[in-house]
Amino acid sequence: MERVRARDADAKEVELMQKVDWLTGRAAPYRRPVWDALRNRFDFQIRLLESSTQFHSKPGNRPEDWYEIGLQSDDTAFVSTKRLQCGEENYYLALRPPLRSHVDGVVLGGWESPAYWQALAQIKTARRPVRSVGFYESTLSSQGHADGLVAAARRWYFRHLDAVVVPGEAAAEAVAAMGVKEARIYVGFNPVDVDWIARESTRPCREGTGHRFLFIGQLVPRKDPLSLIRAFADCREEADRLTIVGKGELAPATAAEIDRLALTEAVDIVPSVSYQDIPALLARHDTLVLPSITEVWGLVVNEALAAGLHAVVSSDAGVARSVASMKGVSLCEPELAAIAHAMAESRRTWAGPIETPEILSCTPGRFAEVFVRALSAG
Repeated sequence: MERVRARDADAKEVELMQKVDWLTGRAAPYRRPVWDALRNRFDFQIRLLESSTQFHSKPGNRPEDWYEIGLQSDDTAFVSTKRLQCGEENYYLALRPPLRSHVDGVVLGGWESPAYWQALAQIKTARRPVRSVGFYESTLSSQGHADGLVAAARRWYFRHLDAVVVPGEAAAEAVAAMGVKEARIYVGFNPVDVDWIARESTRPCREGTGHRFLFIGQLVPRKDPLSLIRAFADCREEADRLTIVGKGELAPATAAEIDRLALTEAVDIVPSVSYQDIPALLARHDTLVLPSITEVWGLVVNEALAAGLHAVVSSDAGVARSVASMKGVSLCEPELAAIAHAMAESRRTWAGPIETPEILSCTPGRFAEVFVRALSAG
Protein backbone atom coordinates (compact mmCIF):
# COMPACT_ATOMS: atom_id res chain seq x y z
CA MET A 1 0.00 0.00 0.00
CA GLU A 2 1.21 3.51 -0.80
CA ARG A 3 2.35 5.87 1.93
CA VAL A 4 3.31 9.50 1.47
CA ARG A 5 7.09 9.65 1.83
CA ALA A 6 9.63 12.43 2.12
CA ARG A 7 11.62 11.18 -0.83
CA ASP A 8 8.55 11.15 -3.04
CA ALA A 9 7.88 14.87 -2.63
CA ASP A 10 7.69 16.70 -5.93
CA ALA A 11 9.19 20.11 -6.49
CA LYS A 12 5.98 22.08 -6.95
CA GLU A 13 5.25 24.82 -4.50
CA VAL A 14 2.41 24.41 -2.04
CA GLU A 15 0.49 27.07 -0.22
CA LEU A 16 1.83 26.94 3.33
CA MET A 17 0.00 27.92 6.49
CA GLN A 18 1.47 30.85 8.35
CA LYS A 19 1.01 30.00 12.03
CA VAL A 20 2.11 26.61 13.35
CA ASP A 21 2.62 25.34 16.93
CA TRP A 22 4.64 22.28 17.94
CA LEU A 23 3.52 20.99 21.35
CA THR A 24 5.99 18.75 23.19
CA GLY A 25 7.20 17.92 26.68
CA ARG A 26 10.89 18.81 26.80
CA ALA A 27 13.27 20.82 24.62
CA ALA A 28 15.33 17.91 23.32
CA PRO A 29 18.55 19.24 21.74
CA TYR A 30 18.47 16.61 18.97
CA ARG A 31 15.10 17.97 17.82
CA ARG A 32 16.24 21.59 17.58
CA PRO A 33 17.59 21.36 13.98
CA VAL A 34 14.17 20.17 12.77
CA TRP A 35 12.52 23.07 14.58
CA ASP A 36 15.02 25.48 13.03
CA ALA A 37 14.11 24.23 9.56
CA LEU A 38 10.38 24.62 10.25
CA ARG A 39 10.98 28.11 11.60
CA ASN A 40 12.15 29.07 8.13
CA ARG A 41 8.82 27.99 6.64
CA PHE A 42 6.20 29.13 9.16
CA ASP A 43 5.33 31.56 11.89
CA PHE A 44 6.49 28.78 14.15
CA GLN A 45 6.46 28.37 17.91
CA ILE A 46 7.64 25.53 20.12
CA ARG A 47 5.21 25.07 23.00
CA LEU A 48 6.88 23.26 25.90
CA LEU A 49 4.94 21.45 28.60
CA GLU A 50 7.93 21.36 30.94
CA SER A 51 9.74 24.48 32.09
CA SER A 52 13.46 24.75 32.72
CA THR A 53 12.71 24.95 36.45
CA GLN A 54 10.66 21.75 36.33
CA PHE A 55 13.39 19.95 34.39
CA HIS A 56 16.21 20.95 36.70
CA SER A 57 14.17 20.03 39.78
CA LYS A 58 14.22 16.42 38.58
CA PRO A 59 16.15 15.89 35.31
CA GLY A 60 16.18 12.11 35.62
CA ASN A 61 19.05 10.52 33.74
CA ARG A 62 19.72 13.45 31.39
CA PRO A 63 22.90 15.61 31.55
CA GLU A 64 22.44 18.99 33.19
CA ASP A 65 23.02 20.90 29.93
CA TRP A 66 20.71 18.71 27.85
CA TYR A 67 17.58 20.80 28.22
CA GLU A 68 19.26 24.20 27.98
CA ILE A 69 20.83 23.39 24.59
CA GLY A 70 17.37 22.60 23.25
CA LEU A 71 16.10 25.96 24.49
CA GLN A 72 18.42 27.98 22.26
CA SER A 73 15.59 29.55 20.30
CA ASP A 74 13.69 32.84 20.36
CA ASP A 75 10.47 31.10 19.35
CA THR A 76 9.93 28.96 22.44
CA ALA A 77 7.08 29.39 24.90
CA PHE A 78 6.20 27.52 28.07
CA VAL A 79 2.73 26.19 28.76
CA SER A 80 1.75 26.44 32.41
CA THR A 81 1.40 22.83 33.55
CA LYS A 82 1.19 20.49 36.49
CA ARG A 83 3.79 17.72 36.06
CA LEU A 84 3.26 14.19 37.33
CA GLN A 85 6.05 11.60 37.24
CA CYS A 86 5.78 7.83 37.02
CA GLY A 87 9.12 6.03 36.69
CA GLU A 88 10.88 7.32 33.57
CA GLU A 89 7.72 8.98 32.26
CA ASN A 90 6.44 12.52 32.76
CA TYR A 91 2.79 13.52 32.34
CA TYR A 92 1.48 17.07 32.06
CA LEU A 93 -1.85 18.75 32.72
CA ALA A 94 -2.15 22.18 31.10
CA LEU A 95 -3.42 24.87 33.46
CA ARG A 96 -4.50 27.09 30.54
CA PRO A 97 -5.06 26.51 26.78
CA PRO A 98 -1.85 24.88 25.49
CA LEU A 99 -1.91 26.39 21.98
CA ARG A 100 -1.77 29.92 20.60
CA SER A 101 -5.03 31.35 19.37
CA HIS A 102 -5.77 31.43 15.64
CA VAL A 103 -3.17 28.81 14.67
CA ASP A 104 -3.39 27.21 11.24
CA GLY A 105 -1.65 23.95 12.11
CA VAL A 106 -0.37 22.04 15.11
CA VAL A 107 2.17 19.25 15.57
CA LEU A 108 1.29 17.20 18.64
CA GLY A 109 4.48 15.56 19.91
CA GLY A 110 2.73 13.01 22.08
CA TRP A 111 -0.60 11.68 23.23
CA GLU A 112 -0.20 10.23 26.74
CA SER A 113 -0.42 13.49 28.71
CA PRO A 114 -3.75 15.22 29.35
CA ALA A 115 -2.24 18.37 27.78
CA TYR A 116 -2.24 16.73 24.32
CA TRP A 117 -5.92 15.86 24.66
CA GLN A 118 -6.59 19.42 25.80
CA ALA A 119 -4.80 20.66 22.67
CA LEU A 120 -6.83 18.33 20.46
CA ALA A 121 -10.01 19.65 22.04
CA GLN A 122 -8.82 23.21 21.40
CA ILE A 123 -8.21 22.30 17.74
CA LYS A 124 -11.57 20.62 17.25
CA THR A 125 -13.53 23.48 18.85
CA ALA A 126 -11.70 26.28 17.01
CA ARG A 127 -13.85 28.59 14.90
CA ARG A 128 -11.58 28.11 11.88
CA PRO A 129 -10.04 24.93 10.43
CA VAL A 130 -6.81 23.86 12.16
CA ARG A 131 -4.63 21.14 10.64
CA SER A 132 -3.70 18.55 13.31
CA VAL A 133 -0.54 16.46 12.83
CA GLY A 134 0.62 13.86 15.30
CA PHE A 135 4.22 12.76 15.74
CA TYR A 136 4.42 9.11 16.79
CA GLU A 137 7.69 7.20 17.31
CA SER A 138 6.80 3.92 19.02
CA THR A 139 6.88 0.58 17.24
CA LEU A 140 4.72 -2.48 17.81
CA SER A 141 7.49 -3.98 19.95
CA SER A 142 8.09 -0.85 22.05
CA GLN A 143 4.44 0.10 22.32
CA GLY A 144 2.80 -0.42 25.69
CA HIS A 145 -0.81 -1.52 26.21
CA ALA A 146 -1.53 -3.65 23.17
CA ASP A 147 -5.20 -3.84 24.18
CA GLY A 148 -7.59 -2.56 26.81
CA LEU A 149 -8.77 0.96 27.65
CA VAL A 150 -5.42 2.72 27.09
CA ALA A 151 -4.97 1.14 23.65
CA ALA A 152 -8.54 2.10 22.72
CA ALA A 153 -7.90 5.70 23.77
CA ARG A 154 -4.70 5.80 21.72
CA ARG A 155 -6.52 4.49 18.63
CA TRP A 156 -9.27 7.09 19.02
CA TYR A 157 -6.76 9.91 19.40
CA PHE A 158 -4.71 9.11 16.29
CA ARG A 159 -7.74 8.37 14.14
CA HIS A 160 -9.00 11.88 14.87
CA LEU A 161 -5.85 13.60 13.61
CA ASP A 162 -5.52 14.87 10.06
CA ALA A 163 -2.08 13.28 9.61
CA VAL A 164 0.57 11.37 11.52
CA VAL A 165 4.31 11.71 10.92
CA VAL A 166 6.47 8.72 11.83
CA PRO A 167 10.28 8.30 11.78
CA GLY A 168 10.46 4.96 10.02
CA GLU A 169 8.69 1.88 8.70
CA ALA A 170 8.45 0.21 12.13
CA ALA A 171 6.55 3.17 13.60
CA ALA A 172 4.39 3.36 10.44
CA GLU A 173 3.26 -0.22 11.04
CA ALA A 174 2.26 0.66 14.60
CA VAL A 175 0.17 3.62 13.42
CA ALA A 176 -1.45 1.58 10.65
CA ALA A 177 -2.35 -1.06 13.24
CA MET A 178 -4.38 1.61 15.05
CA GLY A 179 -6.58 1.94 11.99
CA VAL A 180 -5.09 5.18 10.66
CA LYS A 181 -5.52 5.31 6.89
CA GLU A 182 -2.34 4.83 4.88
CA ALA A 183 -2.80 8.12 3.04
CA ARG A 184 -2.55 9.99 6.34
CA ILE A 185 0.76 8.39 7.41
CA TYR A 186 3.85 10.38 6.44
CA VAL A 187 7.08 8.40 6.73
CA GLY A 188 10.45 10.08 7.22
CA PHE A 189 13.76 9.25 8.88
CA ASN A 190 14.35 10.29 12.49
CA PRO A 191 17.38 12.60 12.28
CA VAL A 192 20.07 14.22 14.34
CA ASP A 193 22.32 17.07 13.25
CA VAL A 194 24.54 14.74 11.23
CA ASP A 195 26.55 17.58 9.69
CA TRP A 196 27.49 18.90 13.14
CA ILE A 197 28.38 15.42 14.38
CA ALA A 198 30.56 14.69 11.35
CA ARG A 199 32.25 18.07 11.53
CA GLU A 200 33.00 17.93 15.25
CA SER A 201 34.02 14.27 15.55
CA THR A 202 37.65 14.82 14.56
CA ARG A 203 39.58 11.70 15.48
CA PRO A 204 42.53 12.01 17.86
CA CYS A 205 45.70 10.01 17.44
CA ARG A 206 44.83 6.43 18.30
CA GLU A 207 46.02 5.16 21.66
CA GLY A 208 46.49 1.41 22.07
CA THR A 209 45.78 -1.42 19.68
CA GLY A 210 42.50 -2.81 20.97
CA HIS A 211 38.99 -2.20 19.71
CA ARG A 212 37.04 0.49 21.55
CA PHE A 213 33.37 -0.26 22.20
CA LEU A 214 30.92 2.39 23.43
CA PHE A 215 27.51 2.42 25.09
CA ILE A 216 25.59 5.68 25.61
CA GLY A 217 22.24 5.50 27.34
CA GLN A 218 20.32 5.28 30.56
CA LEU A 219 21.31 2.44 32.87
CA VAL A 220 17.81 1.01 33.08
CA PRO A 221 16.43 -2.50 32.47
CA ARG A 222 15.10 -1.82 28.94
CA LYS A 223 18.59 -0.72 27.80
CA ASP A 224 20.07 -3.95 29.27
CA PRO A 225 23.59 -2.77 30.17
CA LEU A 226 24.22 -5.98 32.14
CA SER A 227 23.97 -8.14 29.01
CA LEU A 228 26.34 -5.74 27.27
CA ILE A 229 28.97 -6.17 29.98
CA ARG A 230 28.64 -9.97 29.87
CA ALA A 231 28.83 -9.94 26.07
CA PHE A 232 31.96 -7.83 26.23
CA ALA A 233 33.48 -10.29 28.70
CA ASP A 234 32.69 -13.16 26.32
CA CYS A 235 34.07 -11.58 23.14
CA ARG A 236 36.87 -9.27 24.24
CA GLU A 237 40.47 -9.54 23.26
CA GLU A 238 43.21 -8.45 25.61
CA ALA A 239 43.54 -4.81 24.54
CA ASP A 240 39.82 -4.14 23.93
CA ARG A 241 38.01 -1.51 25.99
CA LEU A 242 34.40 -0.65 26.71
CA THR A 243 33.13 2.78 27.76
CA ILE A 244 29.70 3.04 29.38
CA VAL A 245 28.18 6.52 29.47
CA GLY A 246 25.01 6.92 31.47
CA LYS A 247 23.31 6.76 34.80
CA GLY A 248 20.14 5.22 36.19
CA GLU A 249 18.73 2.66 38.55
CA LEU A 250 21.07 -0.10 37.31
CA ALA A 251 24.24 1.91 37.98
CA PRO A 252 25.12 -0.05 41.16
CA ALA A 253 24.39 -3.40 39.47
CA THR A 254 26.46 -2.34 36.45
CA ALA A 255 29.48 -1.53 38.62
CA ALA A 256 29.04 -4.77 40.56
CA GLU A 257 28.93 -6.83 37.35
CA ILE A 258 32.11 -5.22 36.10
CA ASP A 259 33.82 -6.13 39.37
CA ARG A 260 32.43 -9.68 39.31
CA LEU A 261 33.79 -10.28 35.82
CA ALA A 262 37.17 -8.72 36.70
CA LEU A 263 36.77 -6.06 34.02
CA THR A 264 37.67 -2.96 36.04
CA GLU A 265 40.81 -2.39 33.96
CA ALA A 266 38.94 -2.75 30.67
CA VAL A 267 35.67 -0.91 31.30
CA ASP A 268 35.21 2.80 32.02
CA ILE A 269 31.99 4.17 33.48
CA VAL A 270 31.20 7.83 32.81
CA PRO A 271 27.95 8.98 34.48
CA SER A 272 27.37 11.93 32.16
CA VAL A 273 28.76 13.68 29.08
CA SER A 274 27.47 17.06 27.93
CA TYR A 275 25.62 16.98 24.64
CA GLN A 276 28.17 19.31 23.06
CA ASP A 277 30.93 16.80 23.90
CA ILE A 278 29.23 13.80 22.26
CA PRO A 279 31.08 14.13 18.90
CA ALA A 280 34.48 14.11 20.63
CA LEU A 281 33.43 11.08 22.68
CA LEU A 282 32.34 9.22 19.56
CA ALA A 283 35.62 10.03 17.83
CA ARG A 284 37.56 8.15 20.52
CA HIS A 285 35.70 4.90 19.85
CA ASP A 286 35.20 2.35 17.08
CA THR A 287 31.87 0.57 17.65
CA LEU A 288 28.70 1.74 19.37
CA VAL A 289 26.58 -1.00 20.95
CA LEU A 290 22.83 -0.58 21.50
CA PRO A 291 21.63 -3.84 23.13
CA SER A 292 18.17 -2.61 24.18
CA ILE A 293 15.39 -5.08 24.87
CA THR A 294 12.98 -2.36 23.78
CA GLU A 295 13.84 0.96 22.14
CA VAL A 296 11.50 3.44 20.48
CA TRP A 297 14.27 4.58 18.10
CA GLY A 298 17.86 4.97 19.33
CA LEU A 299 19.20 8.29 18.05
CA VAL A 300 22.65 7.52 19.43
CA VAL A 301 22.97 5.11 16.48
CA ASN A 302 22.48 8.04 14.08
CA GLU A 303 25.14 9.99 15.93
CA ALA A 304 27.62 7.11 15.92
CA LEU A 305 27.20 6.42 12.21
CA ALA A 306 27.57 10.12 11.39
CA ALA A 307 30.91 10.05 13.25
CA GLY A 308 32.08 7.09 11.16
CA LEU A 309 31.65 4.38 13.80
CA HIS A 310 30.32 0.88 13.34
CA ALA A 311 27.11 0.12 15.23
CA VAL A 312 25.82 -3.09 16.81
CA VAL A 313 22.06 -2.55 17.07
CA SER A 314 19.33 -4.57 18.74
CA SER A 315 16.85 -5.78 16.15
CA ASP A 316 14.07 -4.61 18.50
CA ALA A 317 15.16 -0.96 18.29
CA GLY A 318 13.03 1.34 16.14
CA VAL A 319 16.11 2.49 14.24
CA ALA A 320 17.13 -1.06 13.24
CA ARG A 321 15.16 -1.48 10.02
CA SER A 322 15.99 2.03 8.85
CA VAL A 323 19.78 1.56 9.11
CA ALA A 324 20.07 -2.18 8.44
CA SER A 325 21.61 -1.75 4.98
CA MET A 326 24.09 0.98 5.97
CA LYS A 327 27.82 0.34 6.10
CA GLY A 328 29.12 -0.77 9.48
CA VAL A 329 25.73 -1.76 10.92
CA SER A 330 25.20 -5.18 12.51
CA LEU A 331 21.74 -6.13 13.74
CA CYS A 332 21.40 -8.73 16.47
CA GLU A 333 18.76 -10.23 18.70
CA PRO A 334 18.82 -8.61 22.17
CA GLU A 335 20.33 -11.60 23.94
CA LEU A 336 23.83 -12.23 25.23
CA ALA A 337 25.27 -14.67 22.68
CA ALA A 338 24.01 -12.66 19.71
CA ILE A 339 25.35 -9.38 21.11
CA ALA A 340 28.77 -10.93 21.78
CA HIS A 341 28.92 -12.40 18.27
CA ALA A 342 27.98 -9.08 16.64
CA MET A 343 30.58 -7.22 18.71
CA ALA A 344 33.28 -9.70 17.67
CA GLU A 345 32.27 -9.37 14.02
CA SER A 346 32.38 -5.59 14.24
CA ARG A 347 35.92 -5.78 15.59
CA ARG A 348 36.91 -8.28 12.89
CA THR A 349 35.59 -6.12 10.03
CA TRP A 350 36.80 -2.78 11.37
CA ALA A 351 39.13 -1.06 8.91
CA GLY A 352 38.95 2.47 10.25
CA PRO A 353 36.16 5.06 10.30
CA ILE A 354 33.47 4.76 7.65
CA GLU A 355 34.03 7.28 4.89
CA THR A 356 30.97 9.20 3.65
CA PRO A 357 28.41 7.39 5.86
CA GLU A 358 25.03 6.99 4.20
CA ILE A 359 23.32 8.55 7.21
CA LEU A 360 24.74 11.96 6.28
CA SER A 361 21.90 12.23 3.77
CA CYS A 362 19.31 11.82 6.56
CA THR A 363 19.27 15.45 7.61
CA PRO A 364 16.93 17.40 9.90
CA GLY A 365 15.95 19.56 6.92
CA ARG A 366 14.81 16.51 5.01
CA PHE A 367 12.71 15.36 7.98
CA ALA A 368 11.27 18.86 8.40
CA GLU A 369 9.95 18.62 4.82
CA VAL A 370 7.86 15.63 5.88
CA PHE A 371 6.15 17.83 8.47
CA VAL A 372 5.71 20.62 5.91
CA ARG A 373 3.89 18.23 3.62
CA ALA A 374 1.75 16.79 6.43
CA LEU A 375 0.80 20.29 7.57
CA SER A 376 0.12 21.51 4.03
CA ALA A 377 -2.00 18.61 2.74
CA GLY A 378 -5.74 18.49 2.65
